[in-house]
Amino acid sequence: MIIDILIVDDVKANLISLEALLESINSDFNIIQANSGVEALEYALTAKPNLIILDIQMPEMDGFEVAQLLKANKNTQDIPVIFLTAAFKSEEFKEQGFVLGAVDYLTKPIDEHQFANRINLYAKLIKSIEDNRKKDLKLNEQSKLVSMGEMIGNIAHQWRQPLSVISTGITGMQVEKEYGLLSDEKFEKTCEMINSNAQYLSKTIDDFRNFVQGERVKQKFNLKGDITSFLHLVEGTITQNNIKIILDLDENIIIDGYENELTQCLINIFNNAKDVISEQEETNRFIFITTKLENDEIIIKIKDNGGGIDESILKRIFEPYFTTKHQSQGTGLGLHMTRNLIVDGMNGFLGVQNCEYKYNNQTQKGAEFIIKFSLY
Repeated sequence: MIIDILIVDDVKANLISLEALLESINSDFNIIQANSGVEALEYALTAKPNLIILDIQMPEMDGFEVAQLLKANKNTQDIPVIFLTAAFKSEEFKEQGFVLGAVDYLTKPIDEHQFANRINLYAKLIKSIEDNRKKDLKLNEQSKLVSMGEMIGNIAHQWRQPLSVISTGITGMQVEKEYGLLSDEKFEKTCEMINSNAQYLSKTIDDFRNFVQGERVKQKFNLKGDITSFLHLVEGTITQNNIKIILDLDENIIIDGYENELTQCLINIFNNAKDVISEQEETNRFIFITTKLENDEIIIKIKDNGGGIDESILKRIFEPYFTTKHQSQGTGLGLHMTRNLIVDGMNGFLGVQNCEYKYNNQTQKGAEFIIKFSLY
């Protein structure tokens, strides 16, 4: 793996010697030089380096100002910054630098052995983070493929009823026309019914396509609309398993995030609940979905009446490949990826707890998944 390192110093000779030292440590380093704070910010945005080594004392814009601007920008805030400072001022600057998000300090003149050890350590950490990121992407794709397979079967079930209605309507009109019984009113009514069912099929295709092809684009979207689309995608499964969905949704909640990924998370949680409550009596299968704003937090709660999760495994259900199902029925990836998408991908919170509640004057027990996003 090539590691891009941005080095920033207003003295050209310092840049040249620092680049030579870095290249002697590891030939896989790609060194980018910036001669000022302004240049550093430009390169940080365009080159997106893995690491920044930043001199503090520079004219016009010093290293502290650069670090502050880097941390204020969502595109650069996660790039680790190492400050360079003269030894006699190192203690004076340390506290201020760490407050601004520096991960380390190096002093001038540079101790080459100490410098090499630290840079090699950061290189290993960067490679480890990248390896984990690639593994998560692979797991995400695997989880999405599982969801897609389930949805294809779901859509096939969803389409049976409207296709049957369309076929029956057309056949009926043909027979009535043949015997001279087709009135204008019946013709118009049947055509409206056929069009309505065709629009339903088209909406199913659109929702499935958006889920499969959706890019990771951050945008503002209505939470109720996203939940409605998700429920449309799993409508066939809901019907097939005789599940009753009870909704209590705030119509006005707007999320600034990744709509397609939230849809996938909702599908994963729904599938987990569906597998559990399908063992219940057909007249007693419930999934409750509520949304609300509380203390500047967007809260989504999804609970079922499947009896809850065994306390001995409750803390493990977000682990990769952990499943209580037979291997042929589940991979154990769904909830793990749901947690990654919400916590790591959307800076949210995902938790689960067992709950007991009343519904229709009956005591119900089940698992409750709680998703939280900060409003700001």
